[in-house]
Amino acid sequence: MKRRTHFLRTAVGFLLSLFMLTPFAMIVLNSFKTKKEAAELGLALPKQWNILENYRAVMETGVLHAFRNSCIVTCLSVLLIILLSALAAFILQRRNTRFSRKLTTFFVLGLIVPGQIIPTYMLCSYLHLKTFAGAAAVLTAANLPLGTFLYLGALKSIPHDIDEAAILDGCGSLTLFFRVVFPLLKPMTVTLFILTFMNIWNDFGTTIYFLNTSENYTLPLTIYNFFSTHSSDWNLVFTDVVIVSLPVVLLYFCAQKQIMSGMTSGAVVLTAQYWGKKDTRTIEKHENLSNIGCRFHFLCGKSP
Repeated sequence: MKRRTHFLRTAVGFLLSLFMLTPFAMIVLNSFKTKKEAAELGLALPKQWNILENYRAVMETGVLHAFRNSCIVTCLSVLLIILLSALAAFILQRRNTRFSRKLTTFFVLGLIVPGQIIPTYMLCSYLHLKTFAGAAAVLTAANLPLGTFLYLGALKSIPHDIDEAAILDGCGSLTLFFRVVFPLLKPMTVTLFILTFMNIWNDFGTTIYFLNTSENYTLPLTIYNFFSTHSSDWNLVFTDVVIVSLPVVLLYFCAQKQIMSGMTSGAVVLTAQYWGKKDTRTIEKHENLSNIGCRFHFLCGKSP
């Protein structure tokens, strides 16, 4: 009975996977076809393979320059999000005061309250934050609540004993965070990196206001511009979509395990606290407490 149930679940999962992969298959196959075949928007294999011609034609439209612009905006924004949200979450989680709790609620509200792009654009224009700087600032602010929320959950799985031991061994505030606490947040950092990278790389609503010239176009904006000039060339449109999506797809498949480990980090501690178990010393998942003293001596620049 269990074997039959397992087989049915596997079969259903396989069918759902095929259903989800259908749009991707259509995009990739039509990027290999001629203009006439691609206009049919079918799933049949190409009668005439036109791979090199399609991709060469798209590359000549400035996709590589747009790729550089996307890398600048995405990398700058993601680095700022990880740094600022980790620092904010560390302070808010370690300081158990009324003000910190109110500020945590304020950050969480950022996950719910929608952003208003027109007032934001006017503010950035007043502050002379234009093009890449303005886009990176807005995208960083829009994703800070998510990063802070995720890091708050991860920091609850790191006992205060680690902070106390590091401080006793001579670590300052910045050394404590960057050399002791932040390395323990690696699974959550990778998770946040992937989520924000995918979100910012595919962003259209913000970049179209700040990067609205052909010289500053990112890859998603090239699709908009490309479709307006080649609306009948579906083979080239699909080719452009494949090029834009490829970096994100490769990144996700290479680090998908880190997403699950990062999203579930802290679950043991949160469950124990929920059921009233006050002992949250889960330091065994990182290192034994007896071994951490020597490590802190090294990290803080002290001799044991």
